[in-house]
Amino acid sequence: MTQFLRRIALAILFLALFGCDRRVPHGVAERYLQNLQRFNYGACYQLFSDQDHRERTLAEFLTEIPLAPDVSPVWFRPLLRRTQFELGEEERSPDGLSASVPVKITTPDLPQWERILNAESGPGQLTAEAAQHSLDVGDYPVRVYNDRIFLTKEHHHWRIVGGFAARDRVVDQHRQAMNDYLEQRYEKAIPQWRSMIADLEKQNATGSPGLADRYRRQMKRLEDLVNRRAEAKAYASQMKLSDIAMKMSEQRVPGIFGTITNSGIRPVDAVALTVSWYQGRGKDLKLVYQENHTVVLTPVEFTDFTQPVVPLMPGESRPIGFILNAPPEIQQQASPYVAVGSIALPEHVYTLKRPTPGATFSPSPGASPSVGHSKLSPIPSIKAGATPPPNR
Repeated sequence: MTQFLRRIALAILFLALFGCDRRVPHGVAERYLQNLQRFNYGACYQLFSDQDHRERTLAEFLTEIPLAPDVSPVWFRPLLRRTQFELGEEERSPDGLSASVPVKITTPDLPQWERILNAESGPGQLTAEAAQHSLDVGDYPVRVYNDRIFLTKEHHHWRIVGGFAARDRVVDQHRQAMNDYLEQRYEKAIPQWRSMIADLEKQNATGSPGLADRYRRQMKRLEDLVNRRAEAKAYASQMKLSDIAMKMSEQRVPGIFGTITNSGIRPVDAVALTVSWYQGRGKDLKLVYQENHTVVLTPVEFTDFTQPVVPLMPGESRPIGFILNAPPEIQQQASPYVAVGSIALPEHVYTLKRPTPGATFSPSPGASPSVGHSKLSPIPSIKAGATPPPNR
């Protein structure tokens, strides 16, 4: 009997040391996070289900590791080192074939951190060394959110459920919806965000609750922009256009070029200009076409410090330029008028440095085609909401 009890004790000890994490959902979740924080990504991948292995090769898995920072390889390890995971109690389904373990994640708030560092360093001066120093001394904003590790019983062992294919569809939808966000089409964007969040909340997939939390924060920003439209519209009068002219772009097609100045006292995240094409004169003047172009755009997602995340500051002027997209017959027969169409104000009031005298700012990516040698007549600019002179 003593020998039998000794064998039982040894078996229990063996399971505790080597096999428990394969038999208990909480143990598998813990092993996954340990491997993740040790940068043992191959071991992390092996803990996923057969279905996940069919949907993701190891190489593909390395580009989107659940619960890990969604950043480039350059910043992956530094940020992962500053990420903390706290597991809760496991929950099993009544049939015992599936389970989940809640996990509380504390990590740098990447968009806000990048924005603050850019503001502190001034335009075009932020370096990777400065960002790394911020991490080293712990001087960064923190995001705390709840996620969940889902598991399924497979071949008598618990495996993590990634649900990659289902989440991919939501991420693709997010890329499309972001275009509406950036073009300030908020009424169209908000329903898309609600749909994506609802979809993620239904998924029993590791990492989907955390992604839903991120999208929920973005949707709050959208709703805030809608609620503050009257405030933004009033401030739009502080956006001054100067030296507006039509010129040939490097692509040998007409474009609008000039300068925009923030003459007010608040930073501005985005500015869209409206080009209105009119035909006729006096009482016969009529609007025949309109087009909108974003000329100032502050990134809203983490850029890995590849772009300056700096709003249009009070007193700052930036060169602007864009290619016209009105049909050729409109451009030949009508006259364009340029006005500030809409702006977006920052969500928070940051301590932002005023631009250094003489400093140059790069226009938003894609906003300014190169100017060619040909020049056409200057175009009169008008204030937002105004109409062109009746005797034009």
